[in-house]
Amino acid sequence: MKNPKYKYSLKLLFLILHFSLFTLHSSLAQGYPDFIPFHKGDKWGFCDTTKRIKIPAIYKSVELFNHGHARVSLNNKWGFVDTIGIQHWLPDSITFIAYNNDYILVSNGAKNGLMDHNFNMVVPFIYDVILDFDHGVAPVRLGENYGYIDKSGKEIVPVIYGPGYHGKFTEGTTWQMLNGKCGYIDTLGKVVIPFIYELASPFINGFAQVRKGGKWIIINRQGKELPDLKYDYMGPFYEGLAAVKLNHKSGFIDTIGKLVIPLKYDNTGFFHDGVASFSINDKWGFINTKGEIVIKPKWDFAGDFQNGFANVQKGDDKILINKNGKKISHDEYDFIIPINNEFFLIKKNGKSGIMDTKGKVIIPLQYNYIAFVDTSYFIVSNNGKSGILNKTGKIVIPLIYDSLEFYQHGLFYCRKGENYGYIDITGKEFWEK
Repeated sequence: MKNPKYKYSLKLLFLILHFSLFTLHSSLAQGYPDFIPFHKGDKWGFCDTTKRIKIPAIYKSVELFNHGHARVSLNNKWGFVDTIGIQHWLPDSITFIAYNNDYILVSNGAKNGLMDHNFNMVVPFIYDVILDFDHGVAPVRLGENYGYIDKSGKEIVPVIYGPGYHGKFTEGTTWQMLNGKCGYIDTLGKVVIPFIYELASPFINGFAQVRKGGKWIIINRQGKELPDLKYDYMGPFYEGLAAVKLNHKSGFIDTIGKLVIPLKYDNTGFFHDGVASFSINDKWGFINTKGEIVIKPKWDFAGDFQNGFANVQKGDDKILINKNGKKISHDEYDFIIPINNEFFLIKKNGKSGIMDTKGKVIIPLQYNYIAFVDTSYFIVSNNGKSGILNKTGKIVIPLIYDSLEFYQHGLFYCRKGENYGYIDITGKEFWEK
């Protein structure tokens, strides 16, 4: 029999990830930039919030200012313009430019390098890939192997690990592969846990799962293995407990490896908000960290709690409950997806709306698409037109645009007929025909 938790959680995870791609968190409260991209005819320049031109519209494309200059293109050349209009053009050999945190990522078509914001080469064209800086270091790739450079461009971790990139640093370490074995290095490139494992995973809450001798075990940040753990499956630690499975039964261990909630469940979720979901005989409920049942198993599926609420399912209906097991949603929906601690995206029959944590529908189920912007606004689309609502459901910008998406610094990029460019939250359009 298939694991129902696995089936439904994958579906829900996909939807959460899908929605998160369109959940846009950047602060409108930061205010508008001093130089706003202005579109006139088929050219771009910059203006202020009153639409007074500050840099003439002569460019094929422009981006927002960053570190005192903006990326522009003109006559098949890439370059930058500063706030007084002085241009700095890059050599024809540079075929691509993008901002990489404190640097400018450049490519010559074969290799990548980094420039500083004075347009000096910091890292020459030697790497196939340069990723964003994280914890002061950036992953770089040559062939199939990865290493790390610091912000001076120095290669502090040699390009010997791989194949594959295994994620950003978490809790001061990242796991890597070397000669077919997995281990951990710190941000200085020092090996902190030796390369002796078959597989590994990032540290979460001080612990990581590794596979050794065909079995999954748990290690702490010092590399100490939790003793006598021979489970078929071990999950990450949440709230001091990790889900484990042996011979098709699930329970929980603590951080010293002691089984504190017996192996008596068919499946479990993870602990969040002090409770975890569990299933027995294909029905789902919730237990607390002592293993006591706090919501009896009666659902066909139950997700983990988040901000005091959880999705449960009865037949084909998705329902929202609180930690007392009380039903919050007043109608059954196809999907209920948390946005933050205030709102949920609800979907039914292909239409989307927004519900608050009291179960009140603040944006009715009548839109084809909804994206959350900042803390106060929603981009909505219906019948091929897009606009903006505030968090009370009031229309702020009418649904008159053929496309509309949040850009940054309080600006939205949109298209209306043959016109396209940027608007602000008041609906002011920064373009001319």
